[in-house]
This record gives sequence, C-alpha cells and structure tokens, in this order.
Amino acid sequence: MSGATLDRTEQISFRMDEEELGRYLPVVKKGEIQREFEPEDMPRVLDFDGAVEAPIDGTLMFCVEAGQEETKFYTYHFCLRGGFLFYFDIEDVDDNAGPYVTYHGPPKGVVPLDNVEVDYPPGGRRLFREHAQSEASRGYEIVMRHEPAEEGEEFRAPSFLVADSLTRREKWADAIRSRSEMRLPTLLRAGYSSARTAATAVGASDTPAPSATQSTKASVRNEENIELNKLSSSKGAAGKVSNVHQQVLRASDDTNLAGAVIEFGTADFDETAWLNHFFQSHNDADAVAKCEAMEKWQMDMKRDLKGAVLEQYEYFVQASGEMTTMGQEVTALRDQIEKQKLILNEMKTIDFTGSANDDERDEIMGREQDDDDELPEDDLDAGRFGRKGVDEKTFFSELSSLDEGLASGQRRSRDTEEEEDVEDAPPIDVPDWLDDTVEDIESFVRECRYSDAIELYLKAKSEIADLMDKHERPTAYRLTLKQRDTLRSIKKQLEALGQKISDRLEDSLRRRNEAIRQVSKRERGDMAALLMPTISPCAINDDALYLQMLVKMGRNKEAADAFIARRSLVLLDTLNESPISGAGSVDLVIYAAQLSQSFFSSLASSVESFLDLFLSSHSNMNGEANEDLSMDASSLQSLSSKNLPAGATASVVLWCDAELTKFANAFGGARILSNLALSPPPRDEPKKPRVVGGGPAEDGMKDRKSALDVAAQCIDQAFSYAAANLDGVGLPLTPRLAECIRARLKGCEAEISLLLDDKWDHLTKTWRSGGEELNGSDHMGL
Repeated sequence: MSGATLDRTEQISFRMDEEELGRYLPVVKKGEIQREFEPEDMPRVLDFDGAVEAPIDGTLMFCVEAGQEETKFYTYHFCLRGGFLFYFDIEDVDDNAGPYVTYHGPPKGVVPLDNVEVDYPPGGRRLFREHAQSEASRGYEIVMRHEPAEEGEEFRAPSFLVADSLTRREKWADAIRSRSEMRLPTLLRAGYSSARTAATAVGASDTPAPSATQSTKASVRNEENIELNKLSSSKGAAGKVSNVHQQVLRASDDTNLAGAVIEFGTADFDETAWLNHFFQSHNDADAVAKCEAMEKWQMDMKRDLKGAVLEQYEYFVQASGEMTTMGQEVTALRDQIEKQKLILNEMKTIDFTGSANDDERDEIMGREQDDDDELPEDDLDAGRFGRKGVDEKTFFSELSSLDEGLASGQRRSRDTEEEEDVEDAPPIDVPDWLDDTVEDIESFVRECRYSDAIELYLKAKSEIADLMDKHERPTAYRLTLKQRDTLRSIKKQLEALGQKISDRLEDSLRRRNEAIRQVSKRERGDMAALLMPTISPCAINDDALYLQMLVKMGRNKEAADAFIARRSLVLLDTLNESPISGAGSVDLVIYAAQLSQSFFSSLASSVESFLDLFLSSHSNMNGEANEDLSMDASSLQSLSSKNLPAGATASVVLWCDAELTKFANAFGGARILSNLALSPPPRDEPKKPRVVGGGPAEDGMKDRKSALDVAAQCIDQAFSYAAANLDGVGLPLTPRLAECIRARLKGCEAEISLLLDDKWDHLTKTWRSGGEELNGSDHMGL
C-alpha cells in the first residue's frame, strides 16, 4: 500500500475540551490511531463536492451557550471545510500571505455540523432578543442547534455566529446548512510527511534487522528528523513547507515530486548521508530506476520553472504598466491638491468683518468730510478730527468703539442663530429602524423581493413625512439639526431606491411583453398553429403583481403603458383569427360576428382589468375595501373622477381609440368588406337598353345588392357587439367606430345606412348626405 493511499484514510474528528465547557477540539484519525490537529493540517482539509460554495474565510463573532451566567461574544477567524467550522485566534492567522493563508497555531476549536439545524432570529430581527445587550447587536446573528440522531448521543450546546452584514449572514447560513445535510466524513488531502513515514515503515519491514552501527546511524537520523519536525512545527517553517508543497501540487499532481522538492531543496542537504540511507534499504537494481525517476523529476521541474518564470515576467510587465499609469494619476492628483490648498489658504486670509468695518468707516469719514467742508477756513485744521473741538484721540476712540459694537452685534446674531438651531425644547423621538432602512431595502432589491422592499419604502417615506410635519407644527417638540440632516439624507436615498425599483419593474414587464410578442409572431407563421390562439387569455394576467407594485410606487403612467403593451398583443391575436373556410355570404356574416365578438369582448375585458388594477391598489393603500366603488366597478366614467389618475385614464382611452382604428382597418380590409363588390358602377358608362327578362347588367346589379345586404349585416354585427361590450364599461366608442368604418365603404355608405336597422340611425344619419343623388342616378341607369 502506498503512502498516498494511507493519507486518504485520514479524517477529521473532534473531542470535548476539558478546560472549557462547550468547546470541541479537532483531532486527526487514521484507523485506530488518533493525533492532535496541527496548523499544517489545515491546508490539507478537503471540502465536500457538490456543496454550496463556502464563503471567504474571515472574522465573525462567536458564542456557545453552555450554561454560563453572562453571554459573551468573541471575534475569531473562521474557515468552513467539510463537516466542520474551524475558528482560529486572530493573532494566529497571517492575512498577508495572499491566497495561501498561514496558520501559526492550532485552531481554538471547531463546530461539528452533523445533525445541525440553522435558524434565524424570529420575526425578521437582526439578532435574538436575549443578546440585545451584548456585542452581537452590531451585526446579524444565526444559531446552530444540534439534534441528536440516536438515543444516548451526547447533546451539544447551541452555537451562535454574528456576521457584519445581512448578505454575509445569508452566505454562511446557506453553506453551513448545505454541509450539515450531506453527512459525510471530512477527509485530509495526501501529504508528503505522512507518505515518507509510511514508506519508511514499509521499507523497514522488508529488510533484515540492521547492525549496531546502522542502528546508531538510524538513531542519529531519527533525532535529526525529530529536530526537523520540531522546526517544521514552528510558525515560520510550517507555513514555508506547506506553501512549497501546495505550489508544487498546483503545478503538478505528482506527490512524489512534491516530496522530492522538499527533501532535496533543503539548505543543509548531504549527498553522502542520503546515498548511505538509500542503499541501506535498496539494492543496485533499484538505483537505476531511482536515477531515471530523479532525471524525470529534474526535467519536470525545469519545465515548470521555465513556465513560472515566463508567467512572472508577464505579471511584471503588466504591473509596470499599471504602476506607470498610477504614477501619472498620482501626479495629477497631487497638482490638484496643491491648487486647492492654495485656494483654501487665500480664502482663510479674507477678512469679511474688516471689509464691513471699512465700509462703515468710509461712511463716517464721508460725513466728517462734508462737515469739514462747511467749516470756515480757520477751523479746517480743527475739523479734520471731529466737530466742535473734538481732538484726534477722541475721534479714533469713537471709531474703535464702533468697530467693537459691529463685531459684538455679529457675534450676537450668530449666537441667536445657534440658539434657534439648538433650542431647549425636547427633541422628537426618531425610530431606530430608519437608520437601517436603506440597507434593508437594498438587500431586498438584490434578492428580488420587491414587495417587501416597496412596503418598507412606503413605510419609511410615511414615517419621515410624519416627523417633518410634527416638526413644523407649533408644538414644543422639535427635531435637532442632526436629526433633520439625517432624515433629509435618508429621504434622498429612498428616492433613488424608489427610482431603481420602478426601473427594474418596468424592465421586467418590457422583457416579458417582448418575449410574448416574439412567440406570437412565430406561432402566426406556423401553419399547424392556426386553429389555436397564440396567447392564452388565462395567462395574460401574470403581470398583475408587478403592475400593482408600480401603482403603489406612484408610477401610474408607467403602469398604464405596461398594461397597454400586454393587452395590445391579445387584441392583435383576435384580429388575426382565421376566417371561416366557406365562401358564402352567410359564412362572411358569421365570421364578422365572430371577429367583432372576440375583439370587443377582449377590449372590454382589458378596460375592466385596468379598473380593477387601480381599485385594488387604492383599497390596499387605504387599508380597507371600498364597498361603494365595488358596487359599480365596471364603469370607467363613474370611477375616473374618484380614484383613477388622469394620466393613466387618458393613456387607456387613447389606446382604445387606436385599437378601434386597427379593428376598422381589418374589418374594412381583406377580412370582411374587401371581399364584397361594394363599388358603384362608373358614371360615364354608356347607357344600355333595358333587357326584358334579365341580362348581364341586371345580374350585376343583383350581385351588388346582395353584397350591400351582406355588408349591412356585417356592420350591424360590429355595432351590436361594440355597443354591448363597450357601453357596459363606460366607454361608448360606437360613434367613433361608425366614422372609422365609413371611410372603408367605397362610397356606398348611404345605401348601407338605408339597409341598417332603425336603431343605428343616430350613427348613420350623416352617411346619407349626398346618398339620394347617388341612389337616383343608379335607378336611372337601370
């Protein structure tokens, strides 16, 4: 059996610490042999395959509830490997070692993860209520509870972890929960030291007993190995050997090559001692194979060293370029700082108080000069320094007192402003949860929990508005200057988060609508899909939740636009409905009725969904159902003045008008009316003698009359379904439909108006203008 095979049987176990209650220490087991866990064993601990990716090793607060009177949390360096959570003293971890962290001491303990359940504090809190007065109040807490799998198994006390952010807590909890469910042994990667020990043991069993001299040499070598192991167990040597071993294994999977690098790469390597030791357990035949293996190792090391040198040179070139760019940026920043420093020094030297005093002094001097001008020439010398014999000393003393008065007045005004900002009135209590609102909303947005984010967003905005309103009321309570600045900052951040949430909701709705549009376009081109609708009416309301969230956020126009974009696809699907296969007039009338019923019922259903969207959002925001509005929930006119936003209502009405134009184009196009011969005969056609008993001309007029009858029946179906569906939702668009269809009748609207029922006279009365002349000319032609 090889040394690597023996190392793979090593696995991690644990035992209770006799000195401290509730703490468990890791041990390494290989068969029946058990030893203490050493610092160089940590890089060899293997993680589980298929488990959730372990978080980056780092510092967390830790506590074990083992019956102590006072709960204390300590900060350790945590590593999650396999079924164990290792934690080290921070001073025993070398964080400057790059991706290969060096451990200078054994772990303080481990947390076994077998039969462990991970829970959060109840009620969505950050930490458990019992730890509110401990160091855990600065982070987010989880608990790991042990559930014994069998009767008589030792029960382990609960362990608590505290992360510094909500995201880190989620990552650690998911990784721990994943590994606790796998219930596999935690193994160690094969190491050189164990392989060398196993090979020595196997070689000793195959060779005869050594002589006294050999025993003496062996004892000397054992003492040297013991000293080497002691040296390796120290902090610096252990990290160096482990790093070299890991680097060789990363470059090549050959464990023997890694061992050869460590064995032959020592500074005090003795060739004679190594040869004597080799031939004590091998013969000359083994020397040839050993030489070939050593030559192969040498070639592998040369190749790896060459690649490593080239790689390091490439890194050096890249680093040199980065340093050059960084140097230029640092130089530019230094120049900017020097300029700003000069500007600040110049601003500090400005004396605004002195300039104000100079203005006052100039005004006083101006008045004194005017007074001096009025004095006689004999008294000019006396009037230079004051009036009526005031001397120079008295004049300048008055100026100095004036300066002091101005300065004291400015100081009093500043003190008054500060007293207004900091009054003796009691401050308003600001809830503590407002400080964490922005961070919690960002966490909800990253997790796509938009409902929770919007609820917290609206709650925070309402709370801030109430606090500001309470501050402005004429009461004794006031917000401090610091509280006002904090609330303004939170409000500004909330506005940015609200815009971010609404943009994400709009983008999600847009991408869904675009996907449905592409699918519908592809299905219409498929001949096998002509007998089924491309868009299911049952699945068209999957955007209701996002639309309601947009309405809650106050984005009514954006919600209406997204609603319209989705319902346009449904109406387009109804207009593309396949016609009836028959070619008779009855089939055409049936198809017109089917097309009208499908389109106008879908349009009315869309308007009702629009009303329900704003009604439900209004009820949810008020916290109660509006029974008066629910009695007539299908009327657009009765609700538009109460709950529906004007912009959203205008968008929906304009959209209905545009969709009605599309229906008129399809109805008057190749679908219905273009299949009928509705055009009257040309006026300049030469008159032909009346043919008694019928003839080609009489047959043509009969065909046109039949086409007019069919067109009138089709239009009657369109008017009937439009009035029945749209009038019920408070959107009477039948007159607008009549105007759109009239433009497609090719000049025979007067004749069709006479053929329609009397109930449509209010719609087709304008069609008859000029129609009697056309009708009379036709009779004259016959």
